[in-house]
Amino acid sequence: MNEERKQPFIRQEAQEQALFSRLQAHTLEEVQRMSGNVWTDYNVHDPGVTLADVANYGLAELDYKLGFPLADYLTREDGVFDPERHGLFLPRDVYTTTPVTTEDYRRLMLDNIPEIEDVMVEWDDNQCGYDIRFTPSPFEEGNEAYIANRIGEIYHAHRNLCERLNNVSSVHREKLEFQAELEMKPGGDATLLLARIYATILRYLSGGAHIFTPEERLTTGLSPEEWLEGSEDGTRLEMEILHRTEYGLYKKLIETEGVQAFSICYLMMDGKPQSDFSAGYGLNIPTEKSDLKVRIFCGRTEMAVDFKRFLSLLHTIYYTQRRAKVKDAGAKDINWPLPQTTFRDIFTQTPIAKDFPLCYRLTENREKPTSFDAYLKLYDWVVRKGLDEVKELQQLFSIREEDKPTGRRQERLKSRYLDFLDGLYGVESQPGWLNEFGNYGESPQEILLRRMAFIRSSAGLAKCRSKARNCTDARFENNVAIVKKWFCLLLGADMNEDHAAGNVLPGYNLRLFEENESELEALEAESTLIEERMLDADKVILIDAGIAMDDGDTRDDCTRLRQDLPIFNENKISGDLFRNGTRIDNYRLVDAGDGYYMLVFRNQERKRWTNLGRDRNREKLNLLAVVLRRFLWKLNRDSETLYVFEPILVDETRHFELDLVLPAWTYRFHSARFREMCGELLRSIIPAHITYNLYWLDQRQMQTFEKCYHELMKAVVNGDMKKYESALYKTIGNLFESIH
Repeated sequence: MNEERKQPFIRQEAQEQALFSRLQAHTLEEVQRMSGNVWTDYNVHDPGVTLADVANYGLAELDYKLGFPLADYLTREDGVFDPERHGLFLPRDVYTTTPVTTEDYRRLMLDNIPEIEDVMVEWDDNQCGYDIRFTPSPFEEGNEAYIANRIGEIYHAHRNLCERLNNVSSVHREKLEFQAELEMKPGGDATLLLARIYATILRYLSGGAHIFTPEERLTTGLSPEEWLEGSEDGTRLEMEILHRTEYGLYKKLIETEGVQAFSICYLMMDGKPQSDFSAGYGLNIPTEKSDLKVRIFCGRTEMAVDFKRFLSLLHTIYYTQRRAKVKDAGAKDINWPLPQTTFRDIFTQTPIAKDFPLCYRLTENREKPTSFDAYLKLYDWVVRKGLDEVKELQQLFSIREEDKPTGRRQERLKSRYLDFLDGLYGVESQPGWLNEFGNYGESPQEILLRRMAFIRSSAGLAKCRSKARNCTDARFENNVAIVKKWFCLLLGADMNEDHAAGNVLPGYNLRLFEENESELEALEAESTLIEERMLDADKVILIDAGIAMDDGDTRDDCTRLRQDLPIFNENKISGDLFRNGTRIDNYRLVDAGDGYYMLVFRNQERKRWTNLGRDRNREKLNLLAVVLRRFLWKLNRDSETLYVFEPILVDETRHFELDLVLPAWTYRFHSARFREMCGELLRSIIPAHITYNLYWLDQRQMQTFEKCYHELMKAVVNGDMKKYESALYKTIGNLFESIH
């Protein structure tokens, strides 16, 4: 018989192919080669052969423990494999899409608003926005204002950059009257049958939008990628595209559960039967029993209909059938298939000494271990090291904040894993040009945490890069364009628009002045007081940056600097010191004689020295330099942000155009090289059909812009403030013109 074996079976490995056998053969071969004629006894009783046997068995066992699929090692003890913890996104995060076309928005509305019968979405090139017309369901007539508000809420929650909603209006279709005489099957419920018939007609006339919940995917045979194509939240909406005729409707009605046959079946308008419904019609739902033109028979007996119960059943069936199933199960609860994994408890280790015969007299707790005991522990250490590396994989491959790396080795390995995820998703969580400027004292661990935060959001960033802020939401926190979120996550900047970058320095009662301002005269005069002989090499001392590296409270740092450094007595700081004071190599201690030391700063933009303060205690000045740098790190970091302003919200003439606003006074953003790379980054993020203007503002200009921007966004939301829109927009425009 040539029947193939269909059941799984264990295939025995040939002895000579087994790892243990190969290790044994290789060990003896190497021993013979190295020992020559010194050792010729290779029998089992020889201690060396016994050691090789036990050691090779331990290595073979280690190989077995390390031979399971990688996903098994990432499975928790409770048997749960959490791919998102390791930066492996589920289908709902990768394959779902955001609305872009008019058909996308139509599906979005039908998917989320069961109160509408149909909706049409049209794009207006002249006004760069959408006009949405909806038909309320037969049970929602009179509720048009609520539906219009819901449409507005849903649209603005998904609005794309440089687009807007122009108008939302309701459209009421001409209604047809249903007249029929039919015979029902015995034992049925005439009232329920009538409700089913009306629900079938309503669905047929509306065009047959049908929503499938995620639980139905398995019955369709579609892959997650196919199922989620065009889906925004995991549900799937399908439109029945057909020519709606009297014949097509009759086929649906005759298939209705409980129907035996029709003797009369018409849809009437103005007393005339209609045969083509493609123009779009509604169905008249009788409000009184006397308006009902349907008679139901069972045999020769006309069946009575409970009219109130009929209306109640029709309402229930309509909302159940029309939307397939109410979406109680959100997309976040979709149980997409995951790899079949098993937790492997492989970390128990038996010392290799226990595998030796008792005649070797090896004991685990011997007070004075022999040299042979110590030698065997080397094998234990190799095995333990391999198992420990496997044990830390869950933390090492995690991108969650609580699984931050500990130690330089983990930092290096996690960085390599993040590089792998960058390549997998086609993003850069740490572009090379960021390394040129650093990020204001970020430690390697903090860099990794920033990268991990970016990668956690990368699926949403890539999918929704064209998404704008919700301009009907008066809140500024967590309500930003995806372009800004991408930029700020990558650079470690503050994306919260409640945080005003222009007010960071005033928040510490400090005023920034630049080189074109009169305050520089005082600094120039002070620079002349630092004699050149004071800066001789034998009198200049480098700053020890290792002192006071622990983060301190920024307010406490500010108070301490005011107390001990006279330069802060006037509540102002030069742009040069603000920017270049973030680098410790720009500070020096100078022996001024008479037991005094000076803390001086080298101005990189003016190429002069500034005396920051003097004291007899050199360590105190050194500490102040470190504290000052830490304080300026914080101020620079807090002053960096990006504003994405859409003129189309208030100016109909500026189609598909953005105004991007950034601060120009920080260390990184003051660099021409860094600005160039920021421009390239933004160009790569912003959709290709949108042009943009890039404005770099100084601190005072930023204060003006932020004030006007916040008020303008409030005016867009609040109808009572609409009258201020043009004045605020004009002020912003004048500000931008003054820059050029």
